[in-house]
Amino acid sequence: MFKKLLLFASVVLMIAMVSCKGDDGAVGPAGAAGAQGPAGAAGPKGDKGEDGASSSAIILSTGAVDTDSTGGFITGRENLTPAEDSAFSSSVVLVYLKASNVYWPMPGVISFGGGKVSSFTFVHAVQDKTFFVELLPTDWSENQTTAPKRTFQDIRIIIVPGEIVSGGRLSAEILKDYNKTIAALGLTDTQVKTAGKLKLSLKRK
Repeated sequence: MFKKLLLFASVVLMIAMVSCKGDDGAVGPAGAAGAQGPAGAAGPKGDKGEDGASSSAIILSTGAVDTDSTGGFITGRENLTPAEDSAFSSSVVLVYLKASNVYWPMPGVISFGGGKVSSFTFVHAVQDKTFFVELLPTDWSENQTTAPKRTFQDIRIIIVPGEIVSGGRLSAEILKDYNKTIAALGLTDTQVKTAGKLKLSLKRK
């Protein structure tokens, strides 16, 4: 009987201890930060980026010029180096004619003000170490059989490596605007090279 009473008292005491919860103690201070672990291994080297277009595209400029007796004009650069000969031969050529303070993309129509309008196209080639661009009048506003004389404020020729154009960097919308075109190529007007007037016509093939 005594053992049963002792067992019963022990159980009651345990229940009382479990059901009674005291106040939580205050949180102790944070421990000191551990030492920094070693740096991880370096990641793999990234792929090489594409070269900028500006390293290979070229701008040529004639400055102010008048058309010749045919109503056209021939310009370019002579005495090309073998490297220039190869580069010019495989490049895309863009031509912009300036009149009325606007660069007009060719082939196309150009307004000279005062109701005078002309249409031009162009051909280009590399022959005998010379790069040619020949402007050819195709139509004009005057009622006459021969092309009238015109004055250009400037002729700009942009020589663009073919891979840049085929790579999709220049859209048709960009190519309509001279300033947008040189910006897309990473070029500025400070990089313009001189193109002279040439007297020789292109050899027709």
